[in-house]
Amino acid sequence: MRLETTVVVVIIVFSRLSAHVIAARSGYKQMLQCERETDDLKKVIEQIVVEIAARCNCMVFITDPAYRGLVEARTIEAMFLMPMYNIGVRENEDFSRPRKPIEKMLRHIKAAGCDAYVILIANGLLTSRFLQYAQEARLLDTRGYFLLLYDSRLFKPELHYIWNRIINVVFVRRYSTYKYRLGERILAERIDLTTVYYPSRERDVTEIKYIDTWYDGKLRYGNDHYLSKTTNLHGNGLRVAVFEHIPTVTETSREYYDQSSNGSSKALGIEFELLQIIAKAMNFKANYYMPLNIVNEKWGKAGDNDSYTGLIGEAIDGNADFFLGDLHYTVHHLNYFDLSTPYNTECLTFLTPEALTDNSWKLLILPLRLNVWLALFFVLLIAGGLFYLFALFYQKYIISYKYMISRTNEKLFEYDSAKDLYLFTNLPNSLLYTYSMQLQVSLPHLPDAWSMRILIGWWWIFCILVAMIYRASMTATLANPFVTVTIDTLAQLTAASLPIGGWNEESKDFFLASNDPYSQEIGSKFELTENEEEAINRVANGTFCYYENSYLLRHVRAKQIFEKGRKKNKSEETSGSIIKYNLHIMEECIVHMPIALGLEKNSPLKPHVDILVFRSTVGRMMEIGLVEKWLSDVMEWSKITESRQESDSEEGLVDLPKLHAAFVALAIGYFFSSVALLAEILYWKYVVLKDPTYDKYHLDTFYKNHKLKT
Repeated sequence: MRLETTVVVVIIVFSRLSAHVIAARSGYKQMLQCERETDDLKKVIEQIVVEIAARCNCMVFITDPAYRGLVEARTIEAMFLMPMYNIGVRENEDFSRPRKPIEKMLRHIKAAGCDAYVILIANGLLTSRFLQYAQEARLLDTRGYFLLLYDSRLFKPELHYIWNRIINVVFVRRYSTYKYRLGERILAERIDLTTVYYPSRERDVTEIKYIDTWYDGKLRYGNDHYLSKTTNLHGNGLRVAVFEHIPTVTETSREYYDQSSNGSSKALGIEFELLQIIAKAMNFKANYYMPLNIVNEKWGKAGDNDSYTGLIGEAIDGNADFFLGDLHYTVHHLNYFDLSTPYNTECLTFLTPEALTDNSWKLLILPLRLNVWLALFFVLLIAGGLFYLFALFYQKYIISYKYMISRTNEKLFEYDSAKDLYLFTNLPNSLLYTYSMQLQVSLPHLPDAWSMRILIGWWWIFCILVAMIYRASMTATLANPFVTVTIDTLAQLTAASLPIGGWNEESKDFFLASNDPYSQEIGSKFELTENEEEAINRVANGTFCYYENSYLLRHVRAKQIFEKGRKKNKSEETSGSIIKYNLHIMEECIVHMPIALGLEKNSPLKPHVDILVFRSTVGRMMEIGLVEKWLSDVMEWSKITESRQESDSEEGLVDLPKLHAAFVALAIGYFFSSVALLAEILYWKYVVLKDPTYDKYHLDTFYKNHKLKT
């Protein structure tokens, strides 16, 4: 009985020991398998990290406790002699309110120019939140190189915009699979490398592309895992938001892409032509569209509930890849767009009324400038006085001598001094006859003295020259179609006291931020106007000055000339449609603004677009003058219209306003004549008639006595 009990106990003990041995062996196998799997993951990541390190400037490791220390960053740093940064995140990290050390470190990393990120976080939801936070705060270089662990939660529709900007990315996807060998199913670990398609073939759907597999301790293909995805887009479509604005995009372009016509010979606009060449070079199809109400909203501004309108709203919502619409290269636009290298500059200035006052009444003085009039005035005064002094001197020293000779010589006739110099011996008469010669009125009698004749002859020559110059200048002034007063400088604009305005508030801030006092004064009275047509009508009525680029303003002026000519030909002038003022473009440029193509913020296309615009195919087209040619095509209609106006003005017909000066001169003559007549009447009534020696029956005696007294 004891023997049987002992055998049973031994069997039980042996069976338990066997069970423990088997369990230990299976746990050891699992531990080895886990270590092998971790070792494979480590080798894959290290190999990709080495591949990234050969391309980047510095590298950032962002890890959680599960993967911290998986890759030896110091080894990579020593191998490639580049700075490395490590950021440790918690498993329950809250990126809606990130910790200050993390935010401070990310800002320092961006300032250092790091362009490679290795993000090893086990929780895909935490990874997505980190990417959303860093992308919105613009703390990541989205055009850099990224290595992440694959998680299906990273590819939700609401995260599609991230993978439309971060495209140089490799996902390490580790999953279990089964191998069948000799009818036996064996569980095996597999590691694949995937990336995202760009551009995505479906909106809001992120497509994954397989690129490599870890097999038997190495990558199966071992190829370049960060091939450029923007060099060749393989004919995929990209959305292009269009705002028609001269000279970048014309209305003809709408007909072009709506009808898909390639045979149009009309000008399409600089940016439209430029984008066509970029699309051909990068092999993509441009899908053009005009955002709703873009004509009124233009580039856009802030609306209600932190919303934006126009092109800015399209960029914030991520609705397009390219934006055409004369975007200025400013800090304001850089907050919402990625702007390419500037391809052109535009002169921003004001559209002003061409004539603010009617100066045709000044036609008599317009032929000569102020300094010429002053010189002539002093010459007339001096000449009249010289004639008078010369006549007195001649009469005193020469005529008296001739008179003495005539008395001693009985054969000589008595010399009459009044016959020679009576025209100039009186100062008023001297001035009067001097001025009459200036107006080419002949003297009633030439003095017999040859010295006076020579002086008068040279004075006539001077008078003839001055009169010819005045008449020629007067003829040229009358031949001009309009007598205009224009605004061409900021000083003149501020002195004009006209309302000033433009479309966007950015322009107003630009003037207010200037150190120039004229600019600050313009900024203080700068009005915001949304209706461009209404603003131009106000300019035509002489009550406004509109701020825009000179090409658009020239096009607007040409339209006014065209409409004016059409109405004149068809006799459609009505009192309500009369244009009071012609449009004038101020000659002084406020600023020469660089213009660039717009792209989505953090767009991966920007580096390659910049190369195309500045260095490659498009850059060469800029060098050979294609941009100037496209600009000339856009402005051709405006030039033709303006040239027609100039040809019409060559007729130089004198109209009634041109004769204002003549009527003014006549009115001045009537006025002074009336004053002189009134003075003579008053003098006769209150001076002559009250003189005690006055006798109406012996007036000759009265005047003779008064003459002797004087």
